[in-house]
Amino acid sequence: MSRSSSIKHLLLVALMLPAFCSGCASWSPQEWGQYAQYEGFDPSSLNRGGSGDFTILVPLTKVFYDRVTARRFNSLATYEDPALREFFRTQESFSDYYAAFAEALDRANFEYNRPTAVRLESIKRGALNRVEVRVYFRGENAKPLRFWSTHVMRVDQWEFSGGRWWVVPGKV
Repeated sequence: MSRSSSIKHLLLVALMLPAFCSGCASWSPQEWGQYAQYEGFDPSSLNRGGSGDFTILVPLTKVFYDRVTARRFNSLATYEDPALREFFRTQESFSDYYAAFAEALDRANFEYNRPTAVRLESIKRGALNRVEVRVYFRGENAKPLRFWSTHVMRVDQWEFSGGRWWVVPGKV
């Protein structure tokens, strides 16, 4: 490599490094839901119309998605974790959710099928007791020679029934 070529290479790296680092620093999970968009309800209201208690929805989603993050999602230990199952009405609904989420992570090439960070993007009220929760998962890329991260956007349905919020999976 010639001297002028190596100087150009170093200059390019010096110019690209701040841009790369600022891109990494610009994405962070922040305080859960701090920058999320809320549509059709106030997350701090009691919602006295007899429908879902929205005051607990945002903290409850944080608990659930924190439990999903930083663990291998294609492992038997995660599948058998009772802390994850408590957010689903039935074993079948948990299995449907688990299969769909594990497949989404696999298709997005998450290393070890493990998201390392999650951010709440939005919660949109649909029916009287149902909301759509949009979350952004990020993790290490499993493909060789790819140093950048990978991500997947997930949209989950949550429903208030029987005095509590449940995750309602879509069918695989």
